[in-house]
Amino acid sequence: MNGDVECHNSEIRQQADHVGSLRVTGEMEDVQQALLAHMVSLLKSNQRLQNDLMCTRYRMEEQAQEIDHARREARTDALTSVANRKAFDEKLRVLLAEWERDGIPFVLILADLDHLKRINDSHGHPAGDHVLKIVGSWLRQWVRHDDFVARYGGDEFAILLPRTQLETGMALAEKVRAQVAERASGVTFRGEQVSLSLSVGVAVVRVGDTVDQIMYRADQALLKSKRRGRNQVTCEGQEEVAPEPALSPDVSGRSSVLSVDLPNWGQCAAWSPSTPGESPAAFPDF
Repeated sequence: MNGDVECHNSEIRQQADHVGSLRVTGEMEDVQQALLAHMVSLLKSNQRLQNDLMCTRYRMEEQAQEIDHARREARTDALTSVANRKAFDEKLRVLLAEWERDGIPFVLILADLDHLKRINDSHGHPAGDHVLKIVGSWLRQWVRHDDFVARYGGDEFAILLPRTQLETGMALAEKVRAQVAERASGVTFRGEQVSLSLSVGVAVVRVGDTVDQIMYRADQALLKSKRRGRNQVTCEGQEEVAPEPALSPDVSGRSSVLSVDLPNWGQCAAWSPSTPGESPAAFPDF
């Protein structure tokens, strides 16, 4: 609209120049002056309109920014600054739709902080919040650009890996678990060290899956990791093995119970997709 008004102004100026250049006498001089005065009035009116349009544009841009900020806040967990449950549910439905329509696979990872209640009881609830913030920050750093991290609820985080097969998802899950275990010794609250580790469950989308079905499989895998002694990764459908007595993590932070019969991804410098359809590997070198 502003451009149209400016074009109109240019036409009025051209016509005003033409009228002003005419040689007239008698009553036509009065007509000429009246036309010129009218054209000047139109130009002033159009200038006011352009100013109003410019102000309206700025107000609309500000409102758009406010709306975007409000939208982000509505989908962000206030404590950890990762996505919240509402945003996770939306993203999961989108990935399921892409899977049904185009056959694009994805992996769901559920990661639960071990013994958060013990942390709250020992150090106070602010310590638990502190740990949740740290883990949320780590997870945002350790996933690829297109991956999606959310706080699913309480002490549980969810990670969605688009265009990813199960084996690659397991590699990422193990890297995340191992890295948390390695960094746990550096986590303190008010000068006291806070015990920290993750139990993880992994599931890949299947034909005919619903939101409830894939969530159930990932959650069952997570529960198996918990029952096996925590601080480990379990794949969906994996047979549960009773933990051996008196197990404890070794000096590297790894659980002494092997929850998956897969390559030692935790010692890899980087991970890469196993199929051509997956996203390029961009996982940081731990």
